Amino acid sequence: MTSEADLLLRQGISQYQTGEFELALQSWQQALNLYRSSQNFKREGAALGNLGAAYQALGNIPQAIVCFQQHLEIAQKIQDATGEMNALANIGNAYLTSAEYVRAIEYWQKLLAIVPAQGDRLQEGQILNSLRQAYTSLGELTQARKYQQQQLAIARELLTSAIATDFVSSLEAIGLDPTQDLVGADLSQFDLRNASLSRANLEGANLSGADLTLADLSRANLSGACLVRAKLSNANLRDANLSHADLSDADLRAILPRVNLSSANLSRTNLSSAYLQNANLQGANLNDTLLQQADLNGVNFSHANLNAANLTRAELNQVKVETTRFVNVVGISAQMKLEFQQQGAIFEDSMGDRQPIST
Repeated sequence: MTSEADLLLRQGISQYQTGEFELALQSWQQALNLYRSSQNFKREGAALGNLGAAYQALGNIPQAIVCFQQHLEIAQKIQDATGEMNALANIGNAYLTSAEYVRAIEYWQKLLAIVPAQGDRLQEGQILNSLRQAYTSLGELTQARKYQQQQLAIARELLTSAIATDFVSSLEAIGLDPTQDLVGADLSQFDLRNASLSRANLEGANLSGADLTLADLSRANLSGACLVRAKLSNANLRDANLSHADLSDADLRAILPRVNLSSANLSRTNLSSAYLQNANLQGANLNDTLLQQADLNGVNFSHANLNAANLTRAELNQVKVETTRFVNVVGISAQMKLEFQQQGAIFEDSMGDRQPIST
C-alpha cells in the first residue's frame, strides 16, 4: 500500500511540475488516502503539504491553508521538525499571496523561532527576507530595517564561511537584491573587495570603513551615503551618484568619470591620480583633499570649497569654477589663478582676505 502511495506521490510531483495541477491534486489525494489507511503520518503530512501547493497553484488559497494547517498539526504531533518548518513556511507564503501580511508574519515568526536550532543560516536569512517584505508592505519600515540588518549579518557570515563566493551571491542567496534592498543598509567595515555592485541602490547606506577596493560601483546610487575612511582604491565609480555623500578621509583613487559628487564631503579624501573627467563636484567640500596628478578635465567645481587642497600637476582643462572658493591651495599657477578668477573663482590668502576677482 505504501509503495502504491509513494508512486502516486511521485506521479503528482511530475504532473505539478508540468503545470497539470488538477491531475496532481487527484494523484496526491489518492496518495493521502492510502497513507492514512496505513497510518504513515509523516507521508500523510507530506501529501497534505503537496495538496496545499496544488490548491494554491489553482488559486484556492483558503483550501491550501486548510491543507497546510493539517500538515502542521501532524508534524508537531510526531515531532517532525522539517515538516513543521515546511508547513509554517507554506502557511506564511499562502497568507502573503492573499495580502494578509499580519497573519503571514505570525507564522514566519513561529518559523524563525525554531530554525536557528537547525543551524541553517541560509534558511534563516530567507525567512528574515519574508518578514522584511511583509513589514515593508505594512509600511512598518523600522521593523523592516531591523530584519534587513539581520539579513546583512547572515550575508557577512555566508561570505566569510565560503558558502557564498562573493558578496552579491551571498545577498541573493537570502533574497536581497542589491539594486533595491540596500537603501540605508549598515555595511560599515564590510569587506567588499571586488564586489559587483553596478547599479546598486546604496542611498543613505553606512559604508564607513568598508573595503571597496576594485569594486564595481558603476552607475550605483550612493547619494547621502557615509563612506568615511572607506577604501575605494581602483574602484569603478563611472557614472555613480555620490551627491551629498560623506567621503571624508576616504581613499578615492578610483575611476570616476562623470561621477556625481555634488555637495559631497571630500575633506581629507585621497583623490591623487584619480580619473574624474567631467565629474560633478558642485558645492563639494574639498578641504585638505589630495588631488595631485588627478585628471580633472571638464570637472564642475562651481560653488565648491577647496581649502588647502593639493592640485599639484592635476589636469584642469575646461573646468567650471564659478564662485569656487580657493584657500591656500597648492599647485595652482599664477596664470591658472588669473584664468579662474576671470571665470568667477574666489581666492583667499592664509589670513582669509578675499582677493579681487579680475574682470
